Amino acid sequence: MSLPPLTAKEGAAETPLHAAAWSGDVEYAKSLVTGGADINSRDSAGETPIYGAAAWGHAAMVRYLIGAGAQVNAQGGSAPSPLHWAAGWGNLETVVVLVQAGANTKAMNELGLTPEQVARKHNKREIAAHLRDA
Repeated sequence: MSLPPLTAKEGAAETPLHAAAWSGDVEYAKSLVTGGADINSRDSAGETPIYGAAAWGHAAMVRYLIGAGAQVNAQGGSAPSPLHWAAGWGNLETVVVLVQAGANTKAMNELGLTPEQVARKHNKREIAAHLRDA
């Protein structure tokens, strides 16, 4: 008996580009995009590849995806923006890249929290301070 494939809602990357973004493999991502992969494709959780790159703190991947046309203020999935993921689980460098690219620092998630508030909730003081001053 074979098991059904995992979905993004179950913690699996559904497309090769999502997997490359999660792992931070910029060279693989470049080859996928060159081969026609949709930079803003959504998985079953409604998230584009930039969400995973932001959450895992892969600043170089986030930078590449933005340069290739990723929507920095993409909305959908379990967070209203990649910046919310970066603020709570990523790192300062990734947050800086997103903010410099025009990420909305005042967007609210389903709980009514801004990225700065998410950073505070997850004890990311440096990120919260940067977002406060952005």
